[in-house]
Amino acid sequence: MTLTTLIAAIGSEAAASVVTAVSPLVVIEGRYVANEDGSASMGYPGVTLHVKFRGEALKMNLEVFDEEQDLFLDIRVDGGKYEWVALEPGQQCIPLLEVESGEHVVEIIRRNETWQGLIRVESLEAPEGEFLEPPTLPEKKLMFIGDSITCGDAADIRKEGPTSEGFTHNGRVSYGYQISRMLGTQCHLISYGGRGVIRDWQGNRATNNAPQFYERTLADDEKTVWNHRDYVPDAIGICLGTNDFSRGIPDQNEFVNAYVELVQKLMRDAPKAPIFLIDSPMFGPKENDPVKRAVLSTYIEQVVEFVGNERVLHLELGHYPGRPENAHPVAHEHTEIAKVLAPYFEAVLEQ
Repeated sequence: MTLTTLIAAIGSEAAASVVTAVSPLVVIEGRYVANEDGSASMGYPGVTLHVKFRGEALKMNLEVFDEEQDLFLDIRVDGGKYEWVALEPGQQCIPLLEVESGEHVVEIIRRNETWQGLIRVESLEAPEGEFLEPPTLPEKKLMFIGDSITCGDAADIRKEGPTSEGFTHNGRVSYGYQISRMLGTQCHLISYGGRGVIRDWQGNRATNNAPQFYERTLADDEKTVWNHRDYVPDAIGICLGTNDFSRGIPDQNEFVNAYVELVQKLMRDAPKAPIFLIDSPMFGPKENDPVKRAVLSTYIEQVVEFVGNERVLHLELGHYPGRPENAHPVAHEHTEIAKVLAPYFEAVLEQ
């Protein structure tokens, strides 16, 4: 069924069993572009579709714009166990689930990192069923800005045993997404692997680093300017610096000034939100990491001092070593990080 046919069905007898992605019967948590044809384009990790339907099966019509990366969705029905669904390049219709006939609440989550490809969701189908009024999202909102750590790179690697079918990226398991679920809030992960405050992991400044992609709905498309009024977070976490230090210690003035400017943007867009500046969990005892950790911590303290606002705070975070084949924090470490950081966010949300 083409998208044109699906849209034509809206308002007909089949309307209740087929909805476009931007239908009022679909709630999308996370940044997305609402296209004129009713589809929704999404690129950040952890973007979640929430639907409720009556029936026994659910399908999704979508298009994947990357032929080199493996893209996946996580699916959960009625608060149960998460299952993953693999996507193919190009346009496709994906069976998401088959369950016992009845009313069901479903979460559909983009697992992948930002650089791993764009997904355009066209519609959802409930064959021989119907869509119902969707769940209401929590009132409180969190935002996490960062790099591959915040994206959930390696977050699906278990403490013991093999990785999850060789695919390790999972925004749903990232510390920020976990914090949001612990505290019962909404979550936006505005993060991009390999990027920093002033330069990426290769030392490249002429790319979309955090001050640039923060302003965008789709990180690599400068035309998709995000409207910050559409999501005003109640608290913000920033975990940046790992990539800035990848090619050596960056210039103090350049890094600190750029970080201050980023924080000021956040204060402009979320004038009441506390902003936590978080250390890199990847800097440990190896090689010159202790020097990097100390310098980054000093730089963050200077950002806090220069901003001079009591709601901008430095959160110190220890080292989480990952596994020998991947130095990013892995599944249980993301959970540990979330447990360490969650009380700070909980405290400010209660104020």
